[in-house]
Order: sequence, then structure tokens, then C-alpha cells
Amino acid sequence: MITNVSFINENTIILDLSNKRSIQIPLDEFPDTAALNAREREDFEIIDDEYLSFLEIDEIYSLKYLIGYKNQ
Repeated sequence: MITNVSFINENTIILDLSNKRSIQIPLDEFPDTAALNAREREDFEIIDDEYLSFLEIDEIYSLKYLIGYKNQ
């Protein structure tokens, strides 16, 4: 389950998970999110602990998709 979202630079998102793990994900595969500016990246929503949505783009990402399990 996703507990927090942060960015360490323009190219990497960090997902903090409820099992105390943190996952760093390169944004290369997520061009819509990579194109957001710093303020827009702070405007996100965690939905049902399993999905991530940024309010500036029309995309909802599942945790499985973000960590590489694209065929959910």
C-alpha cells in the first residue's frame, strides 16, 4: 500500500509503502508525470492505498503498474 509520494529529482519518484519499503521509480516510462512541474507534482492523490493520481493529468496509476507489473 502506498503511504507517501515524493520526488528526489526531475526524473525519479519515490513511493513509500506500508511495509516500510521505499521504491524509486524512473519517470522515463511515465512521460505525462515527468512533464509536470514541481508544484504540479505536489498535487497528487493516493486512492484506496493502491492507486496514484496527479490532478494535472488524466492518468491513474496502480501500484502494480508503477513497480513493473503492467499486465494487472
